[in-house]
Amino acid sequence: MPRAVCLTNVAHEGPGMLGELLTEAGYQIEVVEAFRGVALPADLGENDLLIVMGGPMGVADIGQPSAPWLAPVVELLRARLAKDWPNVGVCLGMQLIAHAAGAKVAPMTDAEGRRQREVGWGRLDFVGTDIITRGLPASIEVLHWHGDGCELPKGAELLASTPVCPVQMFRLGRSFGMQFHPEIDGPTACLWAEEDAEFVQAANGPEGVARLQAASPEAAQRTYAHRRRLLSQALSAVTA
Repeated sequence: MPRAVCLTNVAHEGPGMLGELLTEAGYQIEVVEAFRGVALPADLGENDLLIVMGGPMGVADIGQPSAPWLAPVVELLRARLAKDWPNVGVCLGMQLIAHAAGAKVAPMTDAEGRRQREVGWGRLDFVGTDIITRGLPASIEVLHWHGDGCELPKGAELLASTPVCPVQMFRLGRSFGMQFHPEIDGPTACLWAEEDAEFVQAANGPEGVARLQAASPEAAQRTYAHRRRLLSQALSAVTA
């Protein structure tokens, strides 16, 4: 049975719908709490999938005492990218794939250099055509939750964008990255708003947490079919 190893960077962020879809596809799911110092897998092969989830830290934290696991994760990704073995990165995970592939990752800013944050349910525009986005509308609604963005890695195909963050999703060989969070449900979004309240308020103001929690249950239900199709097709593409 092939394995899907999910590396987590914070306690409240797991594989969500990704885990459900992979279980249905016959994968053995293994969650590795990298942020707690759990050893990274040394025996993943070309038929195994590596998933790197999100978290409040960033590429700038690589090598810092507060996040000692990030550098080994990047090295693991570099080794797998060099062999074109399958990887999926979500939010921070996508940024780490981009960094491992040599692309720049940095805080998002506007034309005047002011910090930009993209938090909440909003539009995502697909770019071009790809088997990952086949059968989906040109735009869908997803949950955004980030303050950093990345350049498109060399050789990668851009798949989605927003005005604030031009590189929202890409495919690089058998690796796939998405800046947004199609994997989580309404209750999880509400939990995140509480756990990450300061960041939400920095993006959306003092009432941002309450508004996000009020909107998330219905938004998650409304977007479920599109999110499930996108993730299912992405997993099929990188594990084929």
